[in-house]
Amino acid sequence: MGVSEKVMEALRAGILLNERLSILMDKVDRIDQDVRRMNDRLIRVETMIEVARMQQIPNKN
Repeated sequence: MGVSEKVMEALRAGILLNERLSILMDKVDRIDQDVRRMNDRLIRVETMIEVARMQQIPNKN
């Protein structure tokens, strides 16, 4: 294998790595969006629970 073939193989490997990294970054961005949506939903649920607890009438026994 000559030097030029090694250089070409290294360039191919670099390009492949760049493509895979780009795909991975897109997946991470989607996961980040999903987690943020879940966090927002959790905050709403927690708020609903807190409001419901504040509206409870205490039992006098």
